[in-house]
Amino acid sequence: MGGVILLRITGLFLFVFNSINAAPSVVVTPSTLTTVAGETVNINCVVTEKGDYSIFWVLDLDLSSNNIVLATTSSLTGYPRYSFTGNVANGESTLQITNVEDGDMGTYSCMVTSPDNDASKMVMASSVLTVGVLEAPSSGLQVDKSANLDFDTLTGGPSKGGENAMLSCKVTGGQPPPTVEWLRNGERMSEQTYAVDNGETEARVEWILTHLDSHANYTCRGDHPGWQKAQDFTYVDLNLVFSPVVSIAPAVQIIDVDQTAMFRCTALAIPEDSTYIWYYNNDEVTSENPRFNITSSGTVLVLKLVTNSDYGSSVTCEATNAEGSNNKTSIIQEPSKLIQRDIELKYLLAIIVGVVGFIFLLALIVSLCTWCTRSRRERRKNDPNRRDSYNLAERDGLNYDQFQGGAESRVDDYPNGGTSNPAAVTTDNVEVNVVEPSADPMYASVDKSKKGSIRSGSSSIEDNTHLSDTDTVPVVAPDDVVTNGDNQTGGHVLY
Repeated sequence: MGGVILLRITGLFLFVFNSINAAPSVVVTPSTLTTVAGETVNINCVVTEKGDYSIFWVLDLDLSSNNIVLATTSSLTGYPRYSFTGNVANGESTLQITNVEDGDMGTYSCMVTSPDNDASKMVMASSVLTVGVLEAPSSGLQVDKSANLDFDTLTGGPSKGGENAMLSCKVTGGQPPPTVEWLRNGERMSEQTYAVDNGETEARVEWILTHLDSHANYTCRGDHPGWQKAQDFTYVDLNLVFSPVVSIAPAVQIIDVDQTAMFRCTALAIPEDSTYIWYYNNDEVTSENPRFNITSSGTVLVLKLVTNSDYGSSVTCEATNAEGSNNKTSIIQEPSKLIQRDIELKYLLAIIVGVVGFIFLLALIVSLCTWCTRSRRERRKNDPNRRDSYNLAERDGLNYDQFQGGAESRVDDYPNGGTSNPAAVTTDNVEVNVVEPSADPMYASVDKSKKGSIRSGSSSIEDNTHLSDTDTVPVVAPDDVVTNGDNQTGGHVLY
């Protein structure tokens, strides 16, 4: 087992190491480029796995005996017609040459070098630029079409949906070769091909006729620097008929028992006057069946009060026009228990989220209350009139509120009591009981039933049995002592 884990870790390390150190690859497009003087050309370089490699362009011009190296990050002094675009950090660099001259002919290479300039790691890809003499095409646009394309309803029959169709547009000659393309209703047709062969340039498109071609216009557009303006040729208004293209919604009818199911059928067709027939389990639905209702147009079927026996049944819509017929089918399906379980889980999840949110809100409220209480205590503690009381409370392990609320003071009953007299004074005869706080937090009422002496600073009460219930004494500081009637020291007062 350990060996397997080690092998997997080693494989992962090698994968990461190879990914980090993978050599970049370079692609330059186009690989060959032919243009004429005065034109603008773009040569594109894309580097994958660039990493920290650098991109340079190397120019091997036919009229120059030395190669020229251009850095994509530097200004091209001496080459005002040359410029770079693209995100070099992402491995993209495009060399643009404006107002092309004969002296620009040559090989343009995109070179990628490693940070240590190791020649063995260098990668290059090239494009060859040829500058020729401008020569206008010897012909204009030469168009052709398959025989089944009918653009003249006065002659021949209409085109039919589902048939193969073809359009061709050619131009003879031209240097550089002309651009030629087919457009349908102003949009370039994606099915077309472009080729230059033996001085002839052709744009050709082959496709299957659909409803998209009904009454469409098809334009061949060609252009060349030797022409004063682009040339167009358009076939107008294709006369197309096709059998219905049918769709039914919903494709799957998921419904509970005793519910009403509705099916809607649509048909795209030319001619458009389609007729509709509905089938239930391959049996035609008629108005005599009380469970079904068909709208007057025939496009909607209603099944009343679904039963268990309907589950798994098929409902089919068939549309027919003069060109033929087509159909689509929907299936009646029982709501899946899995779907119901998903719904239940969603509700459960919502409840859980609500409970967690409530707990979080409650915790937030408690935290705020705690913070407010602590803040209030800190303000009281920092109040000079209350600081001594807080010191006493902390000495006794009590909070301020407990102290003010009548907590009983205690005596630290040291055997020697801090004096030479070893006799200890018991808690019973020296204990002072703080019964309730006074209006002034520096004083507290005492229980007169307790014997002993309280001394605080210059104030002293030798025997508190004579005190009334409402008498107050100064709050004893932690270092004050408590004595009995014989003035024996019993220990320090603790709060």
